[in-house]
Amino acid sequence: MLVIDEYLAVRVLVGAPPPELDLDETLALPAYRHYRLLQRIHSPGTGQLSQLLSDADQQAIRRPHPEVLQVLDPRPLLDEAVAIGAAYGSPGLLVGETLAAGLVHGRRLWFGTARNVGKRLTEIAADLGISLHVSEPDGGR
Repeated sequence: MLVIDEYLAVRVLVGAPPPELDLDETLALPAYRHYRLLQRIHSPGTGQLSQLLSDADQQAIRRPHPEVLQVLDPRPLLDEAVAIGAAYGSPGLLVGETLAAGLVHGRRLWFGTARNVGKRLTEIAADLGISLHVSEPDGGR
């Protein structure tokens, strides 16, 4: 299973996954990252996401087909997320749940933009032996 961020989730759900992402593996999105996507859909503004997505794309994000993307049940991850927070000075639910998902599901996390990989996440992931992969759609430019 590959745990991905919301940027990669959007790319996968609209049919534009990065070539280096192994689509033979189950792709999974932590629940809080899905929540962040849903916030953008339900409160559209002038942001890039609300301008780019068709109604069909928005429906795919709201209710992803489980064969394409699984939204992880947060309940089994919460204890580990809180333990990570206690051990590393409470990095927050987003980072804690993401790292817990990485620990439980193969010690690999994939991100669609370097902006989603903060300093704390990088430091804690290194300490926990979780590898981080960034797939910038434009090579990071």
